[in-house]
Amino acid sequence: MPSTPTESAVKGGIGRSPRYVLAILLLVNTFNFVDRNIVSVLLNQIKADFSASDEQMGLLTGAVFMVVHSVMGIPLARWADRGTRRTVVAIGLAVWSTMTALSGFARSFGMLVFLRMGVGIGEASGAPASHSMISDSFAPEHRARALAIFGVGVYVGIMFGYLAAGWIGQALGWRLTFVVLGAPGLLLALLVGFTVPEPPRSAGAAAQPLRDVVAFLMQQRAYVWLLVAASCHAGSAYSVAIWSPTLLIRVHDFSLGEVGTALGLLTGIVGGAGGLLGGVWADRLSMADRRWYARLPALAAFASVPAVAGFALAGSPMAALFGFALLIFATGVYTGPLYAMNQFLAKPRMRAMSVAIHLFVVSIMGGGVGPWLVGRLSDTLAGDFGDLAIRYALLSVVAGGALIAGIFYLFASVTLRADVERAKNV
Repeated sequence: MPSTPTESAVKGGIGRSPRYVLAILLLVNTFNFVDRNIVSVLLNQIKADFSASDEQMGLLTGAVFMVVHSVMGIPLARWADRGTRRTVVAIGLAVWSTMTALSGFARSFGMLVFLRMGVGIGEASGAPASHSMISDSFAPEHRARALAIFGVGVYVGIMFGYLAAGWIGQALGWRLTFVVLGAPGLLLALLVGFTVPEPPRSAGAAAQPLRDVVAFLMQQRAYVWLLVAASCHAGSAYSVAIWSPTLLIRVHDFSLGEVGTALGLLTGIVGGAGGLLGGVWADRLSMADRRWYARLPALAAFASVPAVAGFALAGSPMAALFGFALLIFATGVYTGPLYAMNQFLAKPRMRAMSVAIHLFVVSIMGGGVGPWLVGRLSDTLAGDFGDLAIRYALLSVVAGGALIAGIFYLFASVTLRADVERAKNV
């Protein structure tokens, strides 16, 4: 009988308590995306309070957040590769939770920008250290599945963020929503710091100089193509997460509570299912051909194009939600395979830095540009289409990004097998 991921890890001496490590890091990732995405539901309230434009709100949720998030990811990943990863995660969680709570006290748009930058700095600690811990806790043949489970925190976090921000924001306003949703993260930070075991690193692994890490990863052609593909895919995914509530509110007259409930449940259930299935499918398909780790995200990206068209152009609320469900499922599928490829293409003591470099490029080029571009296009088209401008802006950015992403995933698949072997043999 085949062993479970946990049994394989323990028998191989890879780490202790893998399931507990994964469960707590999943919870951390959930809190990460609760704090990150509540702005999208509260966007119209914040915009009205500070008399901001769609472009300014796109910058707040996109470039302003993502630039500091990606830049700080590099030194924090170096700390994770050299030090105790558990400590990196715990301190980062405490920082972003504090900054989220303080965002409710912002008295100007500039002050809110500054506090959201603080959230971005704290959250930069989460993914690189967590991916490294998970990779050292689970056997390689189960890595995509474990990372996919971790990635489900994205969709569960967005779900709770949408639900909580929708109903709390509707009842108490955006300021108290930030306070209520930010404070609990401080308790979780204590749980991480005092109860999560630090997984032993792979035997023989030694920390690598930063220059050597970058040089090696840039020689991995599949890694470079993945940076391009994932940047475009992230631009699409972040645009959907940030602007979908606004589309439903402006085009289909949803209330904050209604949009939070509808998008929250669909994101958590359907998006989470896509994330889990993507990891399972990638692990199974890769047994015959490892290139499926790149081919599966390509298929998911191409499937996003008709899905976003159905969502953005739908003539009724139910049709729009059906399109959103298809879109969020396809978006979920690529998470596990993409994260697994990042780990396979890097040597053991490069794993946190591999994720940090990935996030540095992807966050700026995708997460930073995508939401801003949607806001800019919406402002530009508003003179001709009014509130309907958001649907054409979102469709253009998401469909275009997904098409380009799919093409470059296929490019990555060409050299993927050889590049993975190189990472194992050097």
